[in-house]
Amino acid sequence: MSSEPLRSSSSERSPPPSTVWRDLTWVVALTVLAAALGAAFDLSEKLYRFTRGLERFQLDELPGTLFVLSVALAWFGWRRYRDARREARHRRTLEEQAERLLADNRRLASEALQAQELERRHMARELHDELGQYLNAISLDAARIRDLSNGREPEIHRISLGVLHSASHVYREIGGMIRRLRPIGLDEFGLPSALEHCVDGWRERLPNASFAVTIEGDFSGLSDVLTITLYRLVQEGLTNVSKYARNARVELFMVRAPRAVQRSDEEATAHDAANSTPIDEIVVTMADDGPGTDLSEPRKGLGLIGMRERVEALGGEFHVASEPQRGFLFCARVPAQAGLTEPVN
Repeated sequence: MSSEPLRSSSSERSPPPSTVWRDLTWVVALTVLAAALGAAFDLSEKLYRFTRGLERFQLDELPGTLFVLSVALAWFGWRRYRDARREARHRRTLEEQAERLLADNRRLASEALQAQELERRHMARELHDELGQYLNAISLDAARIRDLSNGREPEIHRISLGVLHSASHVYREIGGMIRRLRPIGLDEFGLPSALEHCVDGWRERLPNASFAVTIEGDFSGLSDVLTITLYRLVQEGLTNVSKYARNARVELFMVRAPRAVQRSDEEATAHDAANSTPIDEIVVTMADDGPGTDLSEPRKGLGLIGMRERVEALGGEFHVASEPQRGFLFCARVPAQAGLTEPVN
């Protein structure tokens, strides 16, 4: 969930003191002007002569009634102003609480993602180091039994071949599990190479689809949770292509660039003076020309929900666009500094 609405609504607060005093000055000035005009033109006397002839209609009581009405309206306006101030303070307090809860939720979600990826990395390492080692030993022993039994013990030879086949099958399955737990090459070669390897794998699985990959910018120095989040986004997007758009043209675009932030001149000057380092963001876009979908209808899978939660947990934005027979597109924008250790205030 994005925090932009909260920030925009919290900025709509009570007017600054300068505006209040300016309005009060106008009220006093208009009152003094009305008194001066009334004195200059003898307004009360003229009004008295006008209403005296209408005494049978009790219109001579009109000035007093209007005075009471004006005082009552002033009291009513003051009460409404006081209630509005109280409501604004209450709303501001709730918005601040919501912002704190949203920040805590994002922090907890980010920590949960980090813990999940650490556990996946540990599990992948254990599968590779422990099970892989024992499977290699089993394969070597079975190969030795096969060689010793060749031509002399047909039954033992047949069983050894079965053991070799089973060990090879389990080793391939474990390799697939390791790749799902921890992308190949991500730690060794970096994010762009890992994504190229991932797309190459899908090129083999989907020969009728075409893939265009464009990666621009420097992706070094990113946090581990951000790196794996970007990879999982692309991975989930390609999985959706395999499910719904197997014959489509797929375009993947990833770029790291300075974030475009709209500021006033004073805010921009203050920001430049406080920090000369530009704020970068990473934009990931994947589009295909497949059958598309109606986003107003509920979806059975949790892929898009998981993608959105991953992105928003890092303080980013996630958008989806699609129409039936018009293809599918998602765009994620994530701060490049997301997930890095921040100093505690």
